Amino acid sequence: MAAQNKESSEDDERSPQLFHDKSHIIEPADIRAKAVVSAHSLRTSMPTATTTLCILVVIDMFAVALVVPLLHQYYQNAGIHSASQREFLSSLFSSSQIVGGLVIGALSDLGLLSRRRILFLSFVGSAISYTLVVGRLRQLIFSRVLVGLVKQTMTVSTSLLVTWTTPESRAVCMGRLSASTTFAWITGPSVGALLYKHVSPSAPAFFASGLFVLNSILAAILLPADDETTTPNATTCKSVLKDGGMRVASLHANLKTCFSSSVLASVVISLVLYGWVVRTTSYSNMASFYEEKYGIEPHFRGDIKSYQQFLGFLVQSFCVRALLNASGGERRSTCVGAVIMAVATLGEVNANFGVFVSIVCPAVAIADAMIGVSLRSLVTQVSPNESIGSVLAALDVLQNAASITVPFYRTILFKLAMYYGSKDDHASMAGDPEPKLWLVSSCVHWSLLALAQAYLLLPSSPETIRILAKKNR
Repeated sequence: MAAQNKESSEDDERSPQLFHDKSHIIEPADIRAKAVVSAHSLRTSMPTATTTLCILVVIDMFAVALVVPLLHQYYQNAGIHSASQREFLSSLFSSSQIVGGLVIGALSDLGLLSRRRILFLSFVGSAISYTLVVGRLRQLIFSRVLVGLVKQTMTVSTSLLVTWTTPESRAVCMGRLSASTTFAWITGPSVGALLYKHVSPSAPAFFASGLFVLNSILAAILLPADDETTTPNATTCKSVLKDGGMRVASLHANLKTCFSSSVLASVVISLVLYGWVVRTTSYSNMASFYEEKYGIEPHFRGDIKSYQQFLGFLVQSFCVRALLNASGGERRSTCVGAVIMAVATLGEVNANFGVFVSIVCPAVAIADAMIGVSLRSLVTQVSPNESIGSVLAALDVLQNAASITVPFYRTILFKLAMYYGSKDDHASMAGDPEPKLWLVSSCVHWSLLALAQAYLLLPSSPETIRILAKKNR
């Protein structure tokens, strides 16, 4: 299913999350002053720089899309034959992402890494990682940890785009960046499937690695060196260390802002729960789910992924406004979307491949768009105007923290499925539940989410009415 086919450990590597915290790539005060001095020269190269950035993002996301839908095959080839090992590897990747973001942010604040250099680090590290993903178990583990540590492409690209654009042109450039990601994820999985089937199983990974190398070369030639830093002196380091302490306090303050009112807290909790359920119920990285359920070959996963991405693009481009109006606004749309997801999941239990493609996937694309767009809109509506940035930064932290718990929870669910159900003797990885049983479990999770969102979002309390009225003035 579309929403459930988002690999639980690939969020930053695949595409931007609902909201990204860009605080860790803001330069110290002396670097910002230097950027102001060169602002005029930067504006003159803005069109070329933003076009180059979109090209780099297309290549980067296309390379990721070649490999991610096939990761389960590389896991098996490396000797991972149990669901618990696979889920542990997913948790390791998510943990590496958080550690990498903190370390890279600290180095950036110290003046050792500019955003341009962070892009180079991301491209080069990804090239090495994707080469090793086709190796043995130790190489695979190192590969996933490495890419988790260095992969900051979308966060840095968004930050650079903000720097290189004027407020008037920013929305258009952001749209192009989003379109670049969408295009890459519509075409990449199918190309990866073709390479895997007709060239060799390692071809998608090596091709992706070559694309990352190409990106490094293009970035070196075409990107303006607008924020290269110098070696920090003692005064700068002391200032940054002091700022680091302030950042911890700022994070605490941001988290408090998220729960400053019951209305905002309900939206924040709903958004975190939605992301958690999407990751929890995902079955795309289960080794033989599609093969057992629909009798297809493994490489067809790439074609399914491309199809789902295309459906999501169509719904978000042409149907969102009509869906929100028909359901009665963002709050009800969020609850209706969760109900549709639960019904679609239940309907998939006994569906054949034709029903899956023609009914289930479109229904999930609609529900995913309704929930995602509605929650993003609600966050901006109920957040105080002066604190929206703080809320978004805290949301990023909360979502990352929640994602780390998913693999461990899934492992518990797998064990419960084996205990109360029957062992799936046809599963490629020991411990994976039988597909129909997993779909029933997923339906229960989506149903509980629908109830939780109805409780959190639907009551029209006086505080809700007051805050929304204030925002609309």
